[in-house]
Amino acid sequence: MDEALSRQELYDLLWSEPIKAAAQRLGVPEVAIKKACMSGDVPVPYRDYWTKLAAGQPTRPIPLPCRTPGANEMLRIGELDYQASRATPEAQLAQPLPKPPRFEESLESVRARSQARLGSVKHVRDLSSPWAGLRQILQEDQKRTARQRSDKSASPWNKPLFESGFEKRRLRILNSLGLGMAKARARIEVRGKAGRDVSVLVGDTRVPLRLDHPLAEPDRQGQWQVRQGPADTLRLMIGPSTGRADGYQVFWEDVADDPLEERLSAVALEILVAGEAEFRAEAARAHARQLQYREQLAQTMERRRGEPRKQPDPPIAFPQQGRQHLLTQAAEWRAAQDVRGFVAAALARSDATQSLMAWATWALAEADALDPVTSQVPIFSKALKA
Repeated sequence: MDEALSRQELYDLLWSEPIKAAAQRLGVPEVAIKKACMSGDVPVPYRDYWTKLAAGQPTRPIPLPCRTPGANEMLRIGELDYQASRATPEAQLAQPLPKPPRFEESLESVRARSQARLGSVKHVRDLSSPWAGLRQILQEDQKRTARQRSDKSASPWNKPLFESGFEKRRLRILNSLGLGMAKARARIEVRGKAGRDVSVLVGDTRVPLRLDHPLAEPDRQGQWQVRQGPADTLRLMIGPSTGRADGYQVFWEDVADDPLEERLSAVALEILVAGEAEFRAEAARAHARQLQYREQLAQTMERRRGEPRKQPDPPIAFPQQGRQHLLTQAAEWRAAQDVRGFVAAALARSDATQSLMAWATWALAEADALDPVTSQVPIFSKALKA
């Protein structure tokens, strides 16, 4: 069973009764409520809150913080019940129209409070303790380095990828952003052999990132490659390449005396704002899709009501003699199968002489003529004419 509550509704419930009673009221496990609180940044009563409240001692509830940028206001508690979520078209149309998404807080306000939570993002030069989202590709590269050192004949295709000055600088910037944005509940992820599949999960919204040389392009197969050589100019692009929302700075690039390392705090802040902006844009698109689906469903139901109902075909009445014909045809079919099996056995045990092949052709033709399934006269027409 699953329940969907807003952050405010879940907060009010958990601060009005113990979590065990709330779980029984909702019909969900306690652990499901705790997971929803953790993902939705909803505070729960501290350990001795209910004891102090029962004893009449002063208590102070933890206030509900503002929604994390890019996070959903509605929280689903428990596993989704797919059977219960299915509804007939009539039931779907009977429900009220979905309300358009509304966001009282401006993006500038989101930017201000995100900056207070984010603080300063420092440039970390050391990659020995990388951010979790970067750790896997660095570990894979360390394995390549170890194989190259232990086996001089190792294939050059498996050589280390991130040893150039350009790649090391690129990974240091991504690592610094990952460590810094963790304070704002944002997680950067770097995937792919070349480490070019980069995104940041801001709340529940995934924001793509592209950090590479300004002239970098994928190869003919659409694959991105690492760049050799010393540290060079880097360009960072925030957000999707098409259909991008407004409200945040998209492009960042090294300029004279002002490299990206000096602007990591500003870059991280724009990534958080981008998560909120893209979340709002997707909410508007989802609402438009819901309205379009309702309209199409209503048109389909109206068209079905206007179509004349098809009358079922009357049952076919077989004469009483049809039973005897059925048994006769079944016997003929079995006899035809026996003939075909006999011919196959004879051909397998004898040399394929001309006379034998002529006999086999004649016998198989007789079997086809005898078989009611392959004969030209339909089976049911024989029964109806009986």
